[in-house]
Amino acid sequence: MARERASGGASAPPETARQEAPALSIAEIRQLISLMNSSDIEEIAIEQEADGLKLLLRKPAPISVASGLAAMVEGELYETLEDEEDTIGARVGEVEIGAPLVGVFRLSAKPGSKPLVRDGDIVREGQHIGAIESLRVYNEVESSAAGRVKMLVSDGQPVEYGQPLFIVEPL
Repeated sequence: MARERASGGASAPPETARQEAPALSIAEIRQLISLMNSSDIEEIAIEQEADGLKLLLRKPAPISVASGLAAMVEGELYETLEDEEDTIGARVGEVEIGAPLVGVFRLSAKPGSKPLVRDGDIVREGQHIGAIESLRVYNEVESSAAGRVKMLVSDGQPVEYGQPLFIVEPL
């Protein structure tokens, strides 16, 4: 339609409109993609100004795990490995209570109220032992076991999903 208008308004006969084929077929594009996948070609660019075609196929840059580790400071890497050893080396019977969502850990269920538990307190299964504030809503954290509580985070500390908050040692 745009070509018809550009040529002075004269309309082309239906036979010539059907004879025009696209510059690249889908099969040809698929062949180019398979060529890129099977070789070390990084980029293919095709331009046909007469047809108004511009095609650029580019492989995404590979993500290197080694570059992520190289970016870590040696001390941070050591601390990460040390934390993992502590988690693995937990005593048999101890129950780890993790954060059910991302937010800010709170010791009390409401702002300004007293803490629900303190380090070393004895709790029962199902007891509320903390809260996570997320989007200004306090979500309670329950103990999944009975025993003595060991706190791993402090009040007001940001926490991630699954991050250990407490360890409950059975009595």
